[in-house]
Amino acid sequence: MPPLPTPRPAPGDSRPGAAFVDGASPASRRRMGLTPVTVLSICLVVTALSTGGFLLTTRGWDDTRFENFARLSQERILAHLGADTALLLGTAGFFTASDHVTPEEFRLYVERLGLQRYGLGIREMGYSRRLPARPDQNEAHAITSLEPVSPRQPEALGFDMFSRPIHREAMERAWRTGMPALSGKLTLGVESGATGQEGFVLFIPVYQGHAVPPSEPERWRTLAGFVYGPMAAEALFSEIFPAAFQRRVTFRLYDGRTPAPEALLYDSGAPLKTASAPPRLTTTAHIEVAGRPWTLVFSSQPEFERTLMASWAPAVGGIGTLMSLLVFAFARSQQRARKRAEANEAERAWLLARERGARAETEAQRMHLQQIFMQAPAVIAILAGPQQVFEFANTECQKVLGHRELLGRPLHEAVPDLRQHGQALLDEAYRTGRALSGREVCLPLRYTVGGPLEERYWDFFFQPRRTPEGRVDGMMVFAFEVTAQLQARQEVELSREEARRSAAQLQAITDTLPALVAYLDVTERYRFANQAYETWFGVKPELVLGKTAEEFVGPASYAAVKDRLHRALAGETVQYEVELPLRDGRKIYMQSNYLPDRDAQGHVRGIVVLAHDLTERRKEEEIVRNAVRLRDEFLSVASHELKTPLTPLSLKLQALARAVEGQPETPFTQKVRAHVEAGRKQLNRLSVLIGDLLDVSRIGSGQLRLRWEPVDFVALIRDVVARMEPEAQRVESPLSVEAPGSVLGHSDRLRFEQVVENLLTNAIKYGAGKPIRIFLNEEAAGVVLRVEDQGIGIAPEHQARIFERFERAVSERNYGGLGLGLYITRTIVELLGGTIRVQSQPGQGAAFTVELPRQPPAGTPSPG
Repeated sequence: MPPLPTPRPAPGDSRPGAAFVDGASPASRRRMGLTPVTVLSICLVVTALSTGGFLLTTRGWDDTRFENFARLSQERILAHLGADTALLLGTAGFFTASDHVTPEEFRLYVERLGLQRYGLGIREMGYSRRLPARPDQNEAHAITSLEPVSPRQPEALGFDMFSRPIHREAMERAWRTGMPALSGKLTLGVESGATGQEGFVLFIPVYQGHAVPPSEPERWRTLAGFVYGPMAAEALFSEIFPAAFQRRVTFRLYDGRTPAPEALLYDSGAPLKTASAPPRLTTTAHIEVAGRPWTLVFSSQPEFERTLMASWAPAVGGIGTLMSLLVFAFARSQQRARKRAEANEAERAWLLARERGARAETEAQRMHLQQIFMQAPAVIAILAGPQQVFEFANTECQKVLGHRELLGRPLHEAVPDLRQHGQALLDEAYRTGRALSGREVCLPLRYTVGGPLEERYWDFFFQPRRTPEGRVDGMMVFAFEVTAQLQARQEVELSREEARRSAAQLQAITDTLPALVAYLDVTERYRFANQAYETWFGVKPELVLGKTAEEFVGPASYAAVKDRLHRALAGETVQYEVELPLRDGRKIYMQSNYLPDRDAQGHVRGIVVLAHDLTERRKEEEIVRNAVRLRDEFLSVASHELKTPLTPLSLKLQALARAVEGQPETPFTQKVRAHVEAGRKQLNRLSVLIGDLLDVSRIGSGQLRLRWEPVDFVALIRDVVARMEPEAQRVESPLSVEAPGSVLGHSDRLRFEQVVENLLTNAIKYGAGKPIRIFLNEEAAGVVLRVEDQGIGIAPEHQARIFERFERAVSERNYGGLGLGLYITRTIVELLGGTIRVQSQPGQGAAFTVELPRQPPAGTPSPG
């Protein structure tokens, strides 16, 4: 609970006791019947002794009275400003207790406080809200509320308090310490209705989360704004010190620790028309108000100096030559001293009466603050003594603790569960006298009488309460339940932790990739880069982050990719290859992919950059292309060279066959005829292999050309079947054709026959001894050729690769061939605009299906 304000004296009060001080002259006494020398000697001795003793004594009394006036003045100032601080602390608590205080709520709050009842201290209260700072702007605190309403209020609202150095110094001191802070001397401006007057402003920091954060960085992060009260120095101190007080002792109040003329805040003697003679008594005092040092210089005035007892010392010495006058003067001075003592006693009684009035006013203000605390949406309690006896518990506190009996009972009896959770902290704060606070502390309690233990989380603040002597006599407890906020934040933190782990995993994974991986946001700034950036460019990934693409690659390289970046940020997936110069002078070939990253609404929020080094692959591809070119050249030359002797060899065999036919039948002629037939078959086989090699060479060099012409697909199939019939009969595999009478269309006659012949050759080779069936079906836009055998079949894992060059599904030891027939067949079918596929299981034969268009694909040149 903040310190309650000390009552202020009403204007126009005058102190009693002045009537006890008079300036009456001492009466003469009769001289004793002694000799003049004796009387003179005795009088001189008595005069010297009494005058010296009187002077020392009265000077001590006068100094004491003067110091009492100075101390009373300091106490009045501190008490008055303490009350103002309490009002502003209560207002700060009002802002802290609510997530959002509307101007109307603030106006009602100030109206109920009744500031006019407190004199000319804080006549206005305002609130300056901290504005979110942007990187290119300074910190700003705009006035959002100023009550009561004054003509300057529209001008004040929105004014940046942080823009003035004196305001800013006090505001920074307030948020750094978490305590009230008083500004230096300033001329009040738009922040107050007292514009143009010298004064100061009292600031109270307001933080998010109710409690004052324990550390300075946390206080800066949670700072929400400031409650402030402007005060005009002339009006304030003129009310504290009435005219009757100022006629006796005046003082000058300076801002700071030195009485510099430019730092003068208030001069109580300015209205008085006093003589230019220097004061007889002066003293300097230093006080600190809300962290701001003040210097007070007190001076005695003639009215006070006339009551100084030391002023009578010359008179005592002057009349010392006469014993009667000395005795009379001494008696008279004693009488006057008693009267002055009585005057001091009367003044003391007056002060006590004022103190009782102040206590009554303090009690009224305490009841008012208690009512405010009772309505506060936070747990507020006051515990008295080392036993922590409940002295006050507001409505929220009673509600949280299940409306159990609290007042007058020690904490350990009223709330036994706190013996293990919180009692030790309260005892430590009471013992050390230091405030303690905690955030999000788990407090297992029975929040209902007889109920189960429940775990709730609280922010709390323990503030020791002190007596005027500074001794701790109790504890003030402020607590706010934050269970819901903690649970929500924990969920957010779990999500963030998961995101951090995912980011770390992503970084670890991408760092192992031999490719550039990066992420650019919509401003083209790097937000992620993997380790490959250091390998390729010699720049650590963390130095890449935050740079724009232009800053990283340079203006020249950026100009080459700018259009692609913009296309990717517009939502297009971009892929391209480019030659990229590196920092060491080398050039690499790189394939870059820009993949748009979209949010839940489908808006592009960035792009993922994937870049691969194609340099080695290009070199290998070039090597492979050269090897293939050389191989194809070799195959073409070798095929032609091998095919050249086939023609005369075929002619020789034919001539030998005709010569044998003209000879009589003998064992020799039969043997020659058999050799001729075997040579003819091997010659045909060699011719087919050479033809396949030539076709492979043409395919590799892109020289395989088609000649489109009108054909009858059924007639072509039957011609091929007729040619293949003898070989099929030799291996006892009957051929059957199921097709309509005629299917007309356009195709390359020789190449289509080559496809049928290759498929039948394949079926005869692997399906020997089993029937082979050929189907041709006519469709709207094409024809479907299907060749089925019942041979050894093809395993599923081999069905894709048998259509590649030199690939076989069986061992060449059991079946001859180069593994080129199906590759050539697939290539021809694709050139004809069709497709080929196989269906087979091991041991169940194979079925090859070819689908061809009946007309040439669009864009095919016409024959001739």
